[in-house]
Amino acid sequence: MGNDIAASAPPSASSRDIPAAFDFGKLEICLDDAACREVERLLMREARLLDTEQFSEWLEQVLDPAIRYVVTSRQLRYRKERRYVAPPEMFLFNDDYVFLKARVDQFYTGMQWRTDPPERYRRLVTNIEVFRTAAKDEFAVRSNVLAQRSRRAYEVDQFICCREDRVRRCPAGTLRIVQRRIDFDERSIAGRNMVIFL
Repeated sequence: MGNDIAASAPPSASSRDIPAAFDFGKLEICLDDAACREVERLLMREARLLDTEQFSEWLEQVLDPAIRYVVTSRQLRYRKERRYVAPPEMFLFNDDYVFLKARVDQFYTGMQWRTDPPERYRRLVTNIEVFRTAAKDEFAVRSNVLAQRSRRAYEVDQFICCREDRVRRCPAGTLRIVQRRIDFDERSIAGRNMVIFL
């Protein structure tokens, strides 16, 4: 397992570039049903692996080693507001493969307080749209996600977000997520923490 994850570019621990958001209005929607279904199956498999805490398999089977994983939260101002020149979004996470693997490795140490008693996850992935990009064998994918995390009797957190993924076919022929930009809806995080993969 993990022998077919070759990527077009190696992971870089030093690169911290923020991936630009897609302009879906300018992209061509994918009409290839087989390709769309393959993308959907990738996202469904990802949800299952994350729900069942198979994080190493998630790294190996779903993510490209060149992955850029970004979570943003937007500051919602009045539309007519002109007083501020600061960017409207804040970055909660800006991880590459090295950072994601470190988070996964930490989970398997058994030293995280949240792993015992264990948490239960359920992810619903909906509104999946697949678009063509200018690159061959690459897709822009937009989806909405509702993730629920349950622990003990009364600890229940819900996370709702929109995901924009760049999905690319790797040399082995399978699809991998090479970029994920997550628009996290909450401005003030209601959950106990953000220790979750969205």
